[in-house]
Amino acid sequence: MNVEKPKIAIVDDEKNVRLPLRKFLESEGFEVAEFSDGKEALDDLTKSKNPPAVYILDIMMPVMDGIMFLQKYKAIFPEVPAIFLTSRDEEFDKILGLELGADDYLTKPFSMKELLARVKVLLRRYQKVSKEDEKLMEDDKNLLRSENLVLNTKSCVAKAKNAAGDSEEIPLTVTEFRLLENFMKNPDEVFTREQLIEIAYPEDIYLNDRAIDCHIKRLRKKIGTERIETVYGLGYKFLG
Repeated sequence: MNVEKPKIAIVDDEKNVRLPLRKFLESEGFEVAEFSDGKEALDDLTKSKNPPAVYILDIMMPVMDGIMFLQKYKAIFPEVPAIFLTSRDEEFDKILGLELGADDYLTKPFSMKELLARVKVLLRRYQKVSKEDEKLMEDDKNLLRSENLVLNTKSCVAKAKNAAGDSEEIPLTVTEFRLLENFMKNPDEVFTREQLIEIAYPEDIYLNDRAIDCHIKRLRKKIGTERIETVYGLGYKFLG
């Protein structure tokens, strides 16, 4: 029986970026589509019977840049995640991308393993939790608990009980998972934005406060706005 491979789209005008990315992702078992600008990717998206499950997007591209493509494809498939590949001097575009619906970003040059980790977490949004993950969720040594929240640090699965009392998976990005794991391990402890940047992006120190604020805002929507408190002049804390 043939198992359909997840399809990843690489949208970047630099061939020397696309080629090694394609080889690496194919070696990890993914189907890969390449596009040199946003218009190519959008044309394919409107015709494709098998649209990509994750987009890896450059920001600065000719014809149609990554920001414009993000807006257009999110209008068609709002649930399909995107990761931006950015340069260190594209701080404004990083923030704009996050505000428009990008799920994460990596700054060039980046680690292939770090990119793979982020892609795999984003793919979980469209795949049912496997029996192995369910087993991991029952293994107390991997669990962090706080009221209705349960976080598995091994499988990177987060769950919460809904109003009916049923357990539902919370779709977290790698960045959101790192932040929530840190908060749940250190309830009621205040973390500055600078500390949270180091936790969320250990490989990237070129990030400003606004990006962390975007991630906190989105994390609050997923776990409840009352769980993460702003400590004015200092940072944030998780109410455990």
